[in-house]
Amino acid sequence: MVCKIGWFARKYSWFLTCVFGLLCHVNFAQQSTKIPFASYAFGLQKMDFFHQVSVGIQVPKVRFELQQGVGQRNLASGMLFSQTGVQGAYRIAFRNSSLNPYLRYTFGWLGEPFGYTYHRAEFGFLFVYEWSNSTKIPVDLMCSSGIGRGREIQPQSSKYGYLDYSINLGLQYAFK
Repeated sequence: MVCKIGWFARKYSWFLTCVFGLLCHVNFAQQSTKIPFASYAFGLQKMDFFHQVSVGIQVPKVRFELQQGVGQRNLASGMLFSQTGVQGAYRIAFRNSSLNPYLRYTFGWLGEPFGYTYHRAEFGFLFVYEWSNSTKIPVDLMCSSGIGRGREIQPQSSKYGYLDYSINLGLQYAFK
């Protein structure tokens, strides 16, 4: 009886190893393409309007980008301030689009008369319609929205946190 169980276990483990090897071959045999991209987005973050450019790289399941933006407290104020960020996303690809749940961290400094720095951590979704798959124009349409936690630090050591949100619309140029 012990011999039969051992024989069955060996055959079963060989079978599972072959199935696993076949699945790995199918997944790893495909060319792992790294696609660099550059994008522009116009967005609203709570009460700030931003123009943002970013560069990044996209592999089949992950998207990573560095962002630099310039914004205004509101459209009437002439004061501009900058924001620098990093974003990582998990890519869920569809036929002509992708959905990317992301985590984003941004840092910015707003000058006088406000005079404070701020940090934002945000979770959201980025939707990319890959227009370049159906046309010869290599531009993709982007839309993202997220919610997160912001923290402002003023020079007098006063810190306060707030709930933050963002909505962005933009274009992406993928170097395919």
